[in-house]
Amino acid sequence: MPSLSMATSTRRHTSLPRIHWTQLCVTSGSYDRKCAAVVMLTPLSENGKEACSQYWPESGNVISFGEFTIDNLGEETNTGFVLRQLSVLNKKTKQTLQIIQIQILDWKSTGACANFKIVTDVNEEVVKVQRRTGNKAIVVHCSDTATRSGMYCSIATTIDRCKTEGVVDVFQVVKALRVHKPGAVPSVDNYKDVFEALLVYLDSFDTYANFL
Repeated sequence: MPSLSMATSTRRHTSLPRIHWTQLCVTSGSYDRKCAAVVMLTPLSENGKEACSQYWPESGNVISFGEFTIDNLGEETNTGFVLRQLSVLNKKTKQTLQIIQIQILDWKSTGACANFKIVTDVNEEVVKVQRRTGNKAIVVHCSDTATRSGMYCSIATTIDRCKTEGVVDVFQVVKALRVHKPGAVPSVDNYKDVFEALLVYLDSFDTYANFL
């Protein structure tokens, strides 16, 4: 099972970047189980309004938020998403975390996505990170904490179930998620798109039997 958690909003307040890093580095469990990757599903601005505070520096730069110093070690631009290598120092504890941030560039706030292949590709990158780090936590966030985040977690879970069990009940996956996160996957269209993303993933193989 993927170890996914949905973050609170990171927008419209100057203290929120520090709160964001506090959630990732302090309150997410024992140090060896800290966050290994952040999946960002929103641009910084949408429809002329701020959607998310920038909680990382530009490539090659360093920035501080309270007790946290974030070093952007480099960025890699892929089709539809950017992968960033971040080093996060907690100046109070003197501990450093290496975190991969993956940002999907064009996923609408309504949940509409022109190319779910990008979403499934990002999920495969996340799976690689988890394998390398011993299944450490993955934090997912968007702008409203529910729509795209809920869809992504549902998509990731259904793909994982297909790989491990060979079958999946999308309805039960979404239902279980909404117990923990009311409002997740809020519309029928969002629900249908979870199926669409799963089909996109399956269609990427020559045969449905080859999931690994």
